[in-house]
Amino acid sequence: MTIQPRAVLVGLIALCGGLLGALAPTAAADKPSAHLLPPAPALPALYSWTGAYLGLQAGYAWGQERSNLSDTLGRAFNGAAFRQSADSALGGIQAGFNYQTGSLVFGIEGDVEALHVKEELVAPGIAARVTRDWQASLRGRVGFALDRFMIYATGGAAFTEIGFHAANTVTGLAESADRSRTGWTAGAGVNFAYTDNLIFGAEYRYTDFGKGTQAARGPLLGLAVRHDATTHALRASAAYKF
Repeated sequence: MTIQPRAVLVGLIALCGGLLGALAPTAAADKPSAHLLPPAPALPALYSWTGAYLGLQAGYAWGQERSNLSDTLGRAFNGAAFRQSADSALGGIQAGFNYQTGSLVFGIEGDVEALHVKEELVAPGIAARVTRDWQASLRGRVGFALDRFMIYATGGAAFTEIGFHAANTVTGLAESADRSRTGWTAGAGVNFAYTDNLIFGAEYRYTDFGKGTQAARGPLLGLAVRHDATTHALRASAAYKF
């Protein structure tokens, strides 16, 4: 039997056509569909509060401070008691460092502020004045971060200097003394990272410098001024994070 070349060629063409037809659906299934959505963009990284910062703060303090005048010599003003307003604007600088782990932020912060608290005490035969011109604190902070927002609690040591001045209204004799005082302060606040470096904040704190007594050592010997200083304060701040 003789095989014709033309018949062989026709058979090969038919076989190739069949193979192409069988492979066509598979190739079509492998092609990406024009109806699929593009991949979602990557989410931005959450803000990190870790780092050092330096800033300014300003606010207002209020409260009442109590002073007592006593005298071991039994003069007329012995035992006089006074309550005076401790209201004052305040402002200063702050610096600190935060470390974030998960949503928790641990930090340390210090600040120094100028203020003007002045109390005038007048009793028969004596005029006294108690002043405070500055205060400072060194505190720990624990916060909870929600990306660029953070709420926190803070507490630590507070420092100030109290100036005492007293004068005998009859003789004109007077003396003055400055005494440092250490107390405690605690409060809470919120920070907002407006940019990666600029942070705004608002804070409330209560400060207690305790009770202290200043005894006269000069011409008013025997006079003692006991002073109890506590204040509330609201502050706003702006800081640069490095």
